[in-house]
This record gives sequence, C-alpha cells and structure tokens, in this order.
Amino acid sequence: MVMSGPAVGFRTLFAILVASMTVGACKDDSRFESQAGEYLNWSPEATFVGKEVCGECHKENYESYIRSQMGRSYKKASYSNSDADWDNPDPVHDPTLDLWYQPFRRGEDLFVKEYRLRDGDTTFARVERIDYIVGSGQHTNSHVHEENGYLYQVPVTYYTQDGHWSLAPGFANNNARFLRPMRDECVNCHNAKPTFVPGSENRFEHVPEGIDCEQCHGPGSIHVEAIRSGKVVDITKEIDYTIVNPGKLSPELQNDLCSRCHLQAAEVIHPGLAPRDYKPGTPLSTFQNLYWPRQPDSTESFVMAFHPDRMRMSACYTETWAPGSTLWKMTCVSCHNPHEAVDTIDDAHWNAICMSCHVPLQKPCTEPEVAAGRETAACFTCHMPTSGTSDIPHVRITDHYIRVPDEATGRKSPTGEEAKRFLRLANLVEMDPPPANRAEGFMTYYELVTDRPGMLDSASVLLGRARRADPEADFSRSLIRLWFLRGDWPSIRSHVRENPDADLEDAWTLYRVGEAFAQFGETGPALAYVERAVALAPLNVRFLDRLGVLRTEAGDVERAVETFDRLLSLNPKFEQTWTNRGYARLLLGDFAGAEADYRQAMALDPDAELAMAGLASLYLNTGRIEEARALAMELLRRRPGETDYVRLFEAAR
Repeated sequence: MVMSGPAVGFRTLFAILVASMTVGACKDDSRFESQAGEYLNWSPEATFVGKEVCGECHKENYESYIRSQMGRSYKKASYSNSDADWDNPDPVHDPTLDLWYQPFRRGEDLFVKEYRLRDGDTTFARVERIDYIVGSGQHTNSHVHEENGYLYQVPVTYYTQDGHWSLAPGFANNNARFLRPMRDECVNCHNAKPTFVPGSENRFEHVPEGIDCEQCHGPGSIHVEAIRSGKVVDITKEIDYTIVNPGKLSPELQNDLCSRCHLQAAEVIHPGLAPRDYKPGTPLSTFQNLYWPRQPDSTESFVMAFHPDRMRMSACYTETWAPGSTLWKMTCVSCHNPHEAVDTIDDAHWNAICMSCHVPLQKPCTEPEVAAGRETAACFTCHMPTSGTSDIPHVRITDHYIRVPDEATGRKSPTGEEAKRFLRLANLVEMDPPPANRAEGFMTYYELVTDRPGMLDSASVLLGRARRADPEADFSRSLIRLWFLRGDWPSIRSHVRENPDADLEDAWTLYRVGEAFAQFGETGPALAYVERAVALAPLNVRFLDRLGVLRTEAGDVERAVETFDRLLSLNPKFEQTWTNRGYARLLLGDFAGAEADYRQAMALDPDAELAMAGLASLYLNTGRIEEARALAMELLRRRPGETDYVRLFEAAR
C-alpha cells in the first residue's frame, strides 16, 4: 500500500504581498524567526484576525472554504440561512413531558413555540426566538437561543437527510427545554474562537459564524504582520513558522489537529487549561485526553464525530503506520482537503485516492460485478458503508472504518445488546494515562452519557490507586466530584473538615462542598462555600440561584432578593429563580411581588409545581379562596393523594 501524501487536489499556497507593501519595508526580521522550530503564533501575544483577512491573500482557498461544511457550521439564524422546512412543518411531540414544539417563521426570523394540550385545548404556550443555526445542513440544522449572551440549545432539530423535524439529540430522554447550556467546549468546536465570558458557564460576548481558518492554522496576527512587513517565505521549500500549516506537520500532529474536534468523546482537559487553549500543531496529549467505551462490535455501534478513531481501525491505516513501514502514513488529509465541501466532489476523485494505493500493488476490486465492468459504484460504497450512529438519530454518515464487508469475509458481527456491551473505557489519545486522569474520564462519561454506578466504582478504584502511588498529592477536587456524583455527602463533609488545607479553590468544587453541607441542613457552612464559588464564577446563574436560596434559608432574605434580582437581570429566562424569588418576597410580606414572580415561573414552565403551590398558598392566606381551590385541584390532578395538596384543597373548600 502506498499513500499519496497530503490530499489529492490540494493547491500549492503562495504567500503574496499586499498592494501597499514596499520592498525592504522591514530590515529586522528577527522577530519572525522561530526558536527550536516552534510556531510563533503559539505565543500569547498572537491574536485572531478572522477569516476575511486570510482571504485577502488566500482568496481561492477562502472562497472555497466558506462554502464547505466547516465554513457553514454555525451561522446567524434566518430563513435564508436555514436548510429546514419552515413553511409547513409538522409539530414535534415529547411524550415524556407531554409538550409539543412548533417551528415557525415570520419573514426571515425563526421561532419555536412550545405548548401543551389538554382535551384539544392549549393549556400552556411559550414562544422563543432562534438566534443561531448549528450545522452545515449536510446532516442537521440544530438551533440555539441566546439570552443576554447566555447560549442554550433549542429542543428541536431539523434532520436534513430525512427531511423532517424531531427532538434534538439527547432531548428525547432528557428534555432540558430551553435550559441546556452551550458551554465553551461545545462552541469552540462548532465555530471559530468565540469570546467566552470568564466566570460564567455559557455566556459569550461574541460568537463568530462558522469554523474559520485559524481553528486549524492558529491565530494569524503574527503571520499577517510578517507578510505586510515584507517577510516572505517560499513555503514550497521552507516552513513559515509565523503560522501553522497543517500540511507541513508530522502525520501524528495532523491527526491530532483533526481529532481535537472530530473525535468527540468524554474529554478531560488538563488542569489549568480551557477548551479555547488548544494550539494547532501541538500534541493533543499535552492538552486533553478523550475516553470512550470499547464494545464487542467494532462496526455497528459508534458515535457520529468519531472519524479518526474509525480510521485507525482500518487496514489502510494500520499497514502504513506499522513499525518499519516505509509507506506514507495515512492521515485525515490523505483523502480530505479541508478547504473543499465534500458534497461538491465526485466519486472519481475518491476512487482515484483509493486507486493510488491499490492499483500499484495489484489489489483491484474483486467484487464480480465491478471486475466484470457492470458496476461502477465508488469504492467507499462497499468499503466505507453509510451507517447510522448511536448518539444522533435520523442521520447517516460515511463510516471511516475502511474494511472488506462482513458478508464477503464470512465474519459475523455481534448484534443487539451484545454489540453494545461495555468492555472497557479506552483512552483515545494516550496509551497509558495516569490513574487520576482515567478516573476523571469515568466521571465525565458518567455525567455525559450514562448513570450506571459501575462508572463511579471504577473511578473510585483508580483514585485509590492514584493516592497510594502519590500519598503527598492532593486529590481533593477529584474526590469531591466523585462523592458529589454518588450523593455521598458525609464523605465530602468529613474530608473538608479533616483536611483544612485541601485544594478547594475551584468554583465547581466549592459549589459541591456547599451542597454537601446543605444536605445536612448546615446552612452556615453551605452558604460560606457557595459564596466562595460565586466569587470565582460570578456569572454562573446556577451558582447565583443556589446562593439566593441559601441566603433565604439563613434568614438573610433581603440579600437573597438582591441575589435573585442580579441573576434575573443577567438571564430573565432562568425559570426556577422566579419561584425562589417569589418565596423570598412572600417572606418579606411583598404579596404582589410574590404573586408576579410565581406567575412568571408558571409562564415559563408548565410544570413549575413549587410556584403553583406557593401561589395557591398565597391566595388562600389572602382570602382569594376560589383561585386557591383551582390551583389545589390542578396540583392534585398532577399528584393525587399528595398530603400537602389535600390539606390545601380542604382549606380552600
């Protein structure tokens, strides 16, 4: 097998000077010289310039790229930008929550209406604007709602291959409605570098439109300055260290670059780093590890963004990477030109790539119909079969595990539940990661994918191994995360009391410790820890809401209302806070304010049971008996026999 090098059809890139440049404009080129082969745009001083600046010189690649799938991966929501049916779509039903979703448009503006029916009548309705579209439309258009910079996924997705609307991936079993946060790690792979707001979970100052040049090449400011200063490198002979050229990277680093986003598993980013800190051209192992299960069936069960892992299973890959092999190592760009849209490339192009290896070695296709010339299907039709995925419904992708079909070899793959049986959690980046890192992988997988307690048992064993190997190290953050996921509140409380010097200065760790004390009714310590969490993450609305609740429980009700006020000024759609502020206002005797808050909670969430119960109690105690009775009847309809609701109904009769 002979690999052809970087992708067939790649065009040679030449650095050119901008029109205003004068010869000899820069006499000192030293600041553009690399030390020990390091790229200068790894420097903290390097900044992002945007793909439009890249397009000034690299016009052909720019114009092709913005039409590609990556170039169209994220955009402002509009009817013109959408691939979905907005003119006559069927509503989508969530049978678990008994909610309906109706996508609709008003001119160019896109919306979704959430509603509930009872006996044919609408008992609840809420409309939210769609602000961004995620996905090029090759497989899906998913949708994002923005609330004052906070990004949340919308519950419905349009599946373009089947041409229909349905619940978004992951929402069928866990419909977060309009409160599933689009975190930094999500937006960083679906887009160019966004401006994440520190101290928040999912707030952004600016979100670009589409993955851009600098996601793969790194920030461009130093390169642009060099070109405009007259520093030109003949990249056919040399490496221009002012910017990363993936085509000049080693095969290992090329695959690492693609794997950063095309290998979406349970990620464990190394301490001190954030999702936006990955530098193209550096080993992925210096940034993160990625974990995913291995199962008896290697062909049937896999997730969508898993292309590099599937490729590594292929003989095409293993033969070229075998020790002692003199063949060109296969990488993602052996076949793919990232600047081009895959749906614009004909079958002959892909066949030529396959034949560049197989014909010279006399390995033509042995399929009888093809050998006889009666069948002209592309090689990938059989050897990279189109398949569904285990994580995203209603999509079909080209499987990058290149293989001879099972029916041709007589192999029989496991099916059904046996195919999905958990064997081990594999690290897809490092061969032998440290036990503590593996423990984090098990916990992340538990949080993202499954609630099987065995995941946490494995994490516990690994943390025990790590502590025995390094008894002086502080594993407090990992231990507290494990105990939090298990609901083991006594262990958290004992640990922080017995280890006063433990490293807890992480917002999530402090929040988890606060929750442990709250479970024991120890409001004072709980409040102290959550206050410290909010000091580190003052824009995390989840932390702010918990802080307000604890201040209410501690009797500091006026400060609690101030906390809730701040939260709702940041994000007025954070539903539970309206209920919590309503209760605090009730304690202060502000009945009108409490009623308004309870009503707003119910307007946002048809299942805001605490708001409903609070409002019924308020009505009862202010002499509005009929209104109290109506709410009590609704509460009993939802939860027949509930003691508190029975008493409420009896009092309102």
